[in-house]
Amino acid sequence: MNRASNKKRKVGIIGAGLGGLSAAVRLAHAGCEVTVFEKNGGVGGKMNHHEQGGFTWDTGPSLLTMPQVLRELFEEVGEKMEDHLTLIPLETTCRYRWRDGTTIDENADFWKRPDVSKFLKYARGIYEISADAFLRNDLSDWWRLLKVENLRKLLHFPKMADPRSMHHVVSRAFRDPHVRQIFDRFATYNGSSPYRTPAAFNIIPFVQAEFGGWYVQGGMFRIAEALEKLACARGVKFRFGESVTGMTRRPGGYGLAIDGNWEAFDGVVCNKDSVLSYQNLVPREVASWFKNRFLHKRDISTSGFILCLGVKKQYPGLAHHNIFFSDDYKTEFTELFGARQPAQQPTIYVCSSSRTEAGRAPEGCDNWFVLVNAPALRSTMRWSQFGEEYAERVIDQLQFEFGFEGLRQQIVERTMYTPADFRKVYSSYAGSIYGFASHGLFKAFLRPPMSHPLLPKFHFAGGTTHPGGGIPLVLLSGGIAARKLLAEFAHD
Repeated sequence: MNRASNKKRKVGIIGAGLGGLSAAVRLAHAGCEVTVFEKNGGVGGKMNHHEQGGFTWDTGPSLLTMPQVLRELFEEVGEKMEDHLTLIPLETTCRYRWRDGTTIDENADFWKRPDVSKFLKYARGIYEISADAFLRNDLSDWWRLLKVENLRKLLHFPKMADPRSMHHVVSRAFRDPHVRQIFDRFATYNGSSPYRTPAAFNIIPFVQAEFGGWYVQGGMFRIAEALEKLACARGVKFRFGESVTGMTRRPGGYGLAIDGNWEAFDGVVCNKDSVLSYQNLVPREVASWFKNRFLHKRDISTSGFILCLGVKKQYPGLAHHNIFFSDDYKTEFTELFGARQPAQQPTIYVCSSSRTEAGRAPEGCDNWFVLVNAPALRSTMRWSQFGEEYAERVIDQLQFEFGFEGLRQQIVERTMYTPADFRKVYSSYAGSIYGFASHGLFKAFLRPPMSHPLLPKFHFAGGTTHPGGGIPLVLLSGGIAARKLLAEFAHD
């Protein structure tokens, strides 16, 4: 990335999540004076961790895909990723289990199945048309797709514009209902329902098959720590425990109110939840535009109900990543997005990173990170009253329906996080993890925009704006925001 100019520009970054860190590293490397404001006590945002009783859990993203995106960030600033992080490939990316006793491992043999290979060939076309033009550029720059070298890829455009749902295409591709459920599950990667998410999102399993699933030695939180180290080495200042409570346009830039005190900046990258920030941070006319265009009849993505369990027994058959499927997937999503209530029989995700890195739990023990999709806080649910009861229901399912005999008695540490915690700790809109759900052909791609014409040199980054949630996309988002801001500085 080229140096912006000889003049040292002051950039304020709101939030130290991965999007903000990605932008901060790049902008500082380009010669900007960067200050990151984070209301919490450290970096990472939703990429966080918890330690208790000798156990360590990642409490945010637990799987890395598209590792080349992370590697590219290091290379852009003249570093080698391998000097900072050790990535471990997972031979079995995920183990899927059902109550009828069926177990399927997502591994090399799974991706080679004839029916799966055929589906991946179809999904490759979606990736080819979207990877460079859509994922690596702001949506407003769609015209970048119209290059001579991309004309062949335009043959895949009908797949991107397919009005059918992910489930509709998946159900026609696979006869085995278990495999259908595996591929439907990829809609939850951005907090959505496979019955409402457009078929273009079948790109997700292709990405996982093509680039594999990875774990970071020392825990996924090491990514945030490594980016913080890169940023500090380039002069980035972090101000933890300080909230940006307001902004105003000033000649040549912006004023940010940090806990009531105003400071001036030439440009801003906002890594705060964009759905929330477009309502309570930006000027009134921009907030009104956003409300009229984006908030009408939009589904909010799922939140999460989390249990960090320290288990004093290593049960056989547990992999690093595990999914325990419900018997009625459609009803589960109807409860989440229709009734806006927790599923009565939820699908349960269990990550036990100690299966790959023993030091994450005491000897002979496992660290269970248990995640269940939960509705955003638009329902009448009171998690302070219901949380413990729901935790018992989840543990009962694992113990009595999936064969983890005596699990409750083996739990020696237990911490719970609910959608209310996501809203409070991470300022997530309605406690959602990804902002808007990707429901409907046009609304799925109409995420809160990274930029607005009335806000030059002010750009959003993070999982609630373009191109979406998940580690690689959030890192790309920060890169796009940094690139746009540097281009504006260069034209001053």
